Order: sequence, then C-alpha cells, then structure tokens
Amino acid sequence: MHDDHFSRRGFLASSAALAFGGPLVAGESLGDNRPLLKPLHDEIVCPWTPKFPRHDHQLIFPLDEQRLMLVWCEYYIKGKPQAAKKGGAGISDAVSCRISAKISSDRGRTWGDGFVLQKNDWRQNVKHPNLIRLSEREILFSYVGWDSEEQRNVYLRRSLDNGKTWGEQVQVSEPGWYCNNADRAIRLSSGRVLIPAHGPYAKRYIGGTRYRGGDLHSFVFYSDDGFKTWKRSSDSMTAPGRGCHEPTIVELNDGRLYCLLRNTNRRQYYSISDDDGDHWSKPAPTVLTSPESPALLKRIPTTGDVLVLWNNVASKSNWPRIPLTAAISKDECRTWEHLQDIDNRLDCDAAYPSVTFVGDEALVAYYSRSTKWKRDSEVTLRIYDVDQFYG
Repeated sequence: MHDDHFSRRGFLASSAALAFGGPLVAGESLGDNRPLLKPLHDEIVCPWTPKFPRHDHQLIFPLDEQRLMLVWCEYYIKGKPQAAKKGGAGISDAVSCRISAKISSDRGRTWGDGFVLQKNDWRQNVKHPNLIRLSEREILFSYVGWDSEEQRNVYLRRSLDNGKTWGEQVQVSEPGWYCNNADRAIRLSSGRVLIPAHGPYAKRYIGGTRYRGGDLHSFVFYSDDGFKTWKRSSDSMTAPGRGCHEPTIVELNDGRLYCLLRNTNRRQYYSISDDDGDHWSKPAPTVLTSPESPALLKRIPTTGDVLVLWNNVASKSNWPRIPLTAAISKDECRTWEHLQDIDNRLDCDAAYPSVTFVGDEALVAYYSRSTKWKRDSEVTLRIYDVDQFYG
C-alpha cells in the first residue's frame, strides 16, 4: 500500500496498529494494547429512519441539576422517503437538515420526544450547534445556516429564560463560507466567549471566498460582553496540505489557550494563544496520530486534567475514522497517558465526539455508521464513570 494514501478498505484489512515512533506511516496508532472502555450505558440515541437517515454534530447541554438537553443535526428527506435500504440514502452535507433536541431527566439514560430547536430557514440547511451558558437564565445558541456554496454564515440567538424561548436571530459572521463544529464554543475564566471557526483563506478575511478544496484557516469569533458585540481573532491558523480546520480549544491553568486542529499531515496539530484567543502561534504537530478528522478537548471538572477524544490512526485522507480513542493529560497537554478506546469496531466509523460531565460521569456522544453505509449515520451515546478514563 502506498504510504501517501490509506484507504478505509486498507485499514479494515490491517490486523494490528503499528508501534508509535519515528516517521509516521499510514495506519500507525498511538499506544499499544489499548483496552476498550466498557460503558455504564450504551445507546443509539438518534437512530436511522427512512425519513431521517442521517444524524450528527451533537452536544449534550445541562439545563439544570435534573435535566439534560441533547441537541443534534437531523437530516430529513423532503416528501416521501426514498431510502429503501438502511444506510443507503447517501445524504450529503448540503442536504436538508434542521437542529433538533430532546430532554433527559435521568442523567442520559432515557430521552423524551424530539422537537425542533432551530428550523431550516435556508436554501440548503442549518447545522453545527453550540450552546454557552452565561448565567442561570441566559444561554447563547450559535449555528451555521447554509444558503449556497458561497454563503454559509454563523448566526446567534439568545435565551433569557434558560432555553424555554429564544430571541431574534443575529448574524455573527461577515458574509462568507464558515464551519463551526458542535460542542466547541467555550467561555474562558475571564468571561470571554469563543466560537471556534474555519473557512477558506481570502485577503479580506478568512471565509470571505468560496471553498475550493484547500487553503483552510482556523480562527475564533470572540466577545467580552456575551456576544452583544464580537470580533474575529487577529491571527488565523493553517498548515501544509489542505490547511487547518475544525479547531477545539481548552484553557490551560496558566491562562493560555491550547488548540488542536484537523489537517492532512497524519497528526493533530496544535497552536497556542497568550491573549485569550486574539493571536495564535504557528501550528505544529503533536504526537496524536490522526486522519483528517477532528479531535475534542475538554477539562474534567472533578480532576482538573484534560481529556482528548480523537480518531487514533495516521492517514492523510478523511478515513479511517476508527478507533475513537480517549487519553488524559495531567501536565496541561504536554503529554498524554491512559490511552483507551471508546469505540474500535473495524466495520464502523465513530467520529465527531462531544462530551458532557455530569457529576462523576462523562457522557460521550459521537456519530456512528457502518463502513458499508454511504453518508447516513446515527448518534451513539456511551456513558462512563470519570475514573474509567484513568485505567
């Protein structure tokens, strides 16, 4: 197999990950003999149906001490469903989609009926939800509305009654082409709110041109007044290949920000900000072997350590997206230990994770699908005791 391309089929035919060290080769993974974590609860919370054949870009948001809200992108077939075979609809990224939600009152073990949180008011779809709590009553809800191949813009709505109702929609981005991953917005200890984003490079501003297959730069929208006013970061982050996109950010104990970035160089890249996200260092490779697929960083409230979830296999392409691995950093993202798999089924994709901590538990959700499916997918929820991440 040529070292510059590692296909899904080639990965599935491989029987073992290679040892980490030296130059990266296709199919290499970090960590030998990783155990598979056994969840306390395992459920497909957004299952495939002929009417709704694709589900992804999810997050779980605590509404109060009792209730959690699952928010996700629910793609739908207009008119009579055409998908006769499960996984065969081939739903593309631009097909009709809305942002839906459902509520749990038992820490994610059962969920109520779904409802539409943001309807599709655009010519293509709406997706990429993020929710940030500003106070006991005030929540920010951001998303991306897709009108065309030239216009995919970031919008914001505000709730002043803990999510019961939502105010007027406001456009955050200058007109252009943007992407925000779900469960990536972050509120810093300073009170500043960041919405990580990416788009194609343009001289006017990142996102100010149509995406043509490369030159992707990552940046953040930020606000110090709860997104009544907002700015974009002065710097953007990119790397050789297709660039850097789908950033995930964690605040370090010394006040700096640490960002992981998807790219085509077989590893997650990282960048550092010393000024709350306005300026960023030149991205550099980490030890985290990766395909062109996003990671997720979250600080664990009960231990103070940083958790990373990512597809742990070296590839210049979008695939494979298995295994989905967890690792812990006890030294502020300098090193990673306790590598264990969340999902390692060889006939499955498992990617775009989100995680919410509820007491001593971690609710890990991600899109999952058979490798035989076209673009259809479901959302899997696996719940763990936080101690399990420490092996």
